[in-house]
Amino acid sequence: MLEKEIKKLPKKEILKIFRLFNKNWMTVDGLWFLVVENEFGVEAAKKVNLKVSELMAPVMAKRIMKTLGLKGEKIQELAKALSFIVWASIQKIEFKKLSKDSFLMRVVDCVPQKTRIREGKEEFPCKPMGIVFLSNFAKTVNPKFKVECLRCPPDPHPKNVWCEWKFYV
Repeated sequence: MLEKEIKKLPKKEILKIFRLFNKNWMTVDGLWFLVVENEFGVEAAKKVNLKVSELMAPVMAKRIMKTLGLKGEKIQELAKALSFIVWASIQKIEFKKLSKDSFLMRVVDCVPQKTRIREGKEEFPCKPMGIVFLSNFAKTVNPKFKVECLRCPPDPHPKNVWCEWKFYV
């Protein structure tokens, strides 16, 4: 039913619905973490989040690769696949090609972190989760692809870059 209705809509409306779905997913992601954090403590929430990230990365990578018809032979295909992760439509993520075998990915506007700060919480130390998710995502696209964290909370960072990752062969 929903698919039939969406097909009738103009492209602009479809994009609004796409953003709505992603925003709703981000809300669920944030709320489950908040509930676990409030009920069982931040360490329990971090432990669960780390395991979910580990399991989720290959599933997302495979689905994105299949949907976009990517083979994962070139590092720039990894950049393209990462640009379709669910967070990419909500947060501002920039990609910068460094060479034919490497690129940078920067999160310049991090909605979850800004929400935590707005609610009086400290920045979430998401570096371990980022390493697990992004390394598993990259490895799923191509086992030769590697990731290096250049900065990510709890690391200090400028206001215009929350985290920065280098991907390379």
